[in-house]
Amino acid sequence: MVSLEWEIHELNAPLHEFSLLHREEIVGHFGEDCPGTKEISRRNLPWHGEFLPVPPALLPTRAVERMSACHSALHRALDHLFDRRLNSSWRHLATALRLEETILRFVDTSRRPNWLTICRPDVVLSGDAVSIVEPNAGTSCGFVSEADVLGRLFEAAPAIGDYLQAVGARRDDAVAAVAAHLFRRLRQAREPVSALILVMDFAADLQAYAGGYELMASELRRYGLRAEVAAVEDLEVGPSGVFHGGERCALLYRYAGEEPDPTDKFKLLAPLLDAARAGHVVIADELQDAIAANKTILAPLSEELDAGRLPRDLTDTLATFIPWTRVLEEARTNVDGALVDLPAWALAHRSELVLKPGSGFCGRGVTVGSEVDDTTWSKALDAALEASEAWIVQRLVVSHPTRSAIVRDSQLLSEESYVDYGYFAVDGSVPAVIRKNAPFGSKTRRVKLASVGPVFLV
Repeated sequence: MVSLEWEIHELNAPLHEFSLLHREEIVGHFGEDCPGTKEISRRNLPWHGEFLPVPPALLPTRAVERMSACHSALHRALDHLFDRRLNSSWRHLATALRLEETILRFVDTSRRPNWLTICRPDVVLSGDAVSIVEPNAGTSCGFVSEADVLGRLFEAAPAIGDYLQAVGARRDDAVAAVAAHLFRRLRQAREPVSALILVMDFAADLQAYAGGYELMASELRRYGLRAEVAAVEDLEVGPSGVFHGGERCALLYRYAGEEPDPTDKFKLLAPLLDAARAGHVVIADELQDAIAANKTILAPLSEELDAGRLPRDLTDTLATFIPWTRVLEEARTNVDGALVDLPAWALAHRSELVLKPGSGFCGRGVTVGSEVDDTTWSKALDAALEASEAWIVQRLVVSHPTRSAIVRDSQLLSEESYVDYGYFAVDGSVPAVIRKNAPFGSKTRRVKLASVGPVFLV
């Protein structure tokens, strides 16, 4: 049986050949000042030109089935880790995550985590393996509504839409699953389904990317929710709930988080967190659940795998899903059955590793060892060891370059580049997937802040 990675190549090659044959129609739709691009711009989205892969990616259905099975096993492994190794203690979890006290203030330690209720884990496909590189936990994971809008745009596009229909390619809206989750949360809180929902972030973030928040609200409205956008700073918290413009809000769809300045962010978010814990408002998802599943959580999970402390069925599923990961610190650790000095080993195995902060987003601080020299790697390790926040070292998941294309200067240009995938998970189901490509012309494995597009299943 051919590997999953090769099957994906074989599935996408005919689509790229078809696109080159129909390049004039495609460029005439996705080029500058063309209908497709105008529609994207009308929605105030940045995903066009070099930031939009054209055509979109195809995946075999079995790839998403694999992601779904791995995600289910990951969820069970997190429960096992919390109950067994961490004795069902948030304090022990905080120690395992190396959380600073400024972060722990956001957490109600009396409640166990609700793992990965809404998330978009980033994964790399290598051979027949699907490997997670970060959990991207929480409603702030990004690109949920954008994937749906761009997916519909491709379905209606000339040439590409016809091809997708001819091969039976399909996709589901991620926001549909999110909306169903929010309806359930409203019913559980005994709130009317017509109650006000606020898509919420800090004012500075709303101003920087206003289109994305309004897009999310409009997509939620497509499914019958009464959603609006609001800044944290504009919310009023009283004894009977949270209000915006004089109207009580039943649910906050949370983008606002603790980064990058947890002290200042806590001052703004604490009243809302207290209101949610008192039952006066629903927050989806809760910030502490996103904190519980930051990137650092992969380190204790990896340790449990290496030590053989997970149940056999979970070990079999997660052996290739969770790459070897450790919190970088002055310690000895297990690598392939040998006990090593972690900093010294990491320094000597630069080309096999990736260094990244345990929290944060958009590729902040990520260093791919194989793409830097020894001096740069050594300095990055030293800085991470001296930092107050936790950093992790992770084995590089080695995948092969994948064909991708963009529209630039009225041309459809293609190349081989590295990609990773993000699967959306809502209440344990996997409704949709995106693919992220390395910046065009840059053959790097750092695909953050590059081109992103929806994935269609065949």
